[in-house]
Amino acid sequence: MNETSRQGASDGERNAVEISRDYDFPRESVFNMFTDEKKAAKFWGPAGAEKLVFKFDPRPGGGITIHDRWDGRTAKTTGKVTEIVFPKLIAFTTATTPEGSTVPWEALQTLRFEELGPKRTRVTVHVKVLVTGSFPGGVGPLLEGYQGGWGETFDMLQRDLR
Repeated sequence: MNETSRQGASDGERNAVEISRDYDFPRESVFNMFTDEKKAAKFWGPAGAEKLVFKFDPRPGGGITIHDRWDGRTAKTTGKVTEIVFPKLIAFTTATTPEGSTVPWEALQTLRFEELGPKRTRVTVHVKVLVTGSFPGGVGPLLEGYQGGWGETFDMLQRDLR
């Protein structure tokens, strides 16, 4: 397994982060882990979070609803799938509202699945923050949160692929 990450995912994108992870599994298998709602609910999201709600309709216009609780607080995320290309790409928007707030932060998230060989896949997530909303400290800490959260998601995906 190999991980790379970088903030400012491309020139001029100070509000983006990109994380990649390589897996020793076929691309279709890895892609299907994300599009199978029951499987995705087990690994998608920050480590240690209690998954209260996980709904994912993997088709253009399909909805995303995730309610996580960790450290005694709940965050509610809603979104829409903007694009899906089997087994190459899943793109979606999200708006997350932490408990005690009415102002969500919003992001466009794009997962790319690259075939590196018959049984090797690179997954890259590109997160572009559109609105910082109520996140304390603004875009910098929010990007760090996405980087950490996706790193944990990729770790848990590795566990579940075994």
